[in-house]
Amino acid sequence: MKKEDLLEKWLNGEITSAELEVLRTMPEFSSYHKIDEYVKRMQLPVHHTREELSILKQKLSPKKVERSAKVISLSTVIKIAAVLVLLLASYVYIDSLPTTVKTAVAETETIYLPDGSSVILNGASQILYKERGWNNERELELAGEAFFEVAKGETFTVNTEQGSITVLGTKFNVFSKQDNFVVKCFEGRVYVSHNGTGIELSKGETATVLNNQLTKDRVYSSRPGWIFNESSYDDVMLKNVLKELEKQYNIRVSTKNIDVNLRFTGSFTHENLEAALQTVTLPFGFNYSINNTNAVTIFANEPSQE
Repeated sequence: MKKEDLLEKWLNGEITSAELEVLRTMPEFSSYHKIDEYVKRMQLPVHHTREELSILKQKLSPKKVERSAKVISLSTVIKIAAVLVLLLASYVYIDSLPTTVKTAVAETETIYLPDGSSVILNGASQILYKERGWNNERELELAGEAFFEVAKGETFTVNTEQGSITVLGTKFNVFSKQDNFVVKCFEGRVYVSHNGTGIELSKGETATVLNNQLTKDRVYSSRPGWIFNESSYDDVMLKNVLKELEKQYNIRVSTKNIDVNLRFTGSFTHENLEAALQTVTLPFGFNYSINNTNAVTIFANEPSQE
């Protein structure tokens, strides 16, 4: 279907979900969307139909009218020009605004950037980028976790609170939340910087911040597990794993008589809470209980009987 036909169906509210996904991949869609939102927020004048119809009838009633040439005053021309300038400025302003994409807890979303690069955004995450001039300055901000497949072109930069990642064309994953910063390279090369220092990663390598220092290690998967509804970890503190478990299942996890600074290597599913809890607790010999308020307790020994 032609682009013009898709736009017409979208504006008329007749577009299907499949057609909308096709339209979203078009670079200019974001600009159309911003203009549509801006127009919807404009306040239209309120008309009093009966009163205005009565006035119109009076004006159209037969009477002698002296015809004269209609002259548009200079002030009217200036007002019209001012309105046109305002509309043009509004379009330029709206077009220059950054695009923000957010995901809710346990939600993922795929975003296609103007150069054909794609971003799969994990739950409770956000990216911010400017479409205007994107091909000349491919740069975005990330809070949370995302997997990137970068099209070849100019330097591509991902900025986070903990550091930045610079690439040309590759596949990599970034996790940046609170005091956690992990970058995994699945294809090509990436350069990771943190607190004034940096390291280069090749395919199959990962960078992690430990004790405020970047360290390099190996990664043995071809893509991050969360894309397949799993959370995967390699030598990560248990407390961080439990935080992710809370986020994915919208539960509250408490611990009793266990060391949450123990290191965990493995993964857990996002589709079955019981299976996920078993995966996390069994390697340590822990037990767990679930109550009716979506609260989970993980403990080292059987609770005492009262």
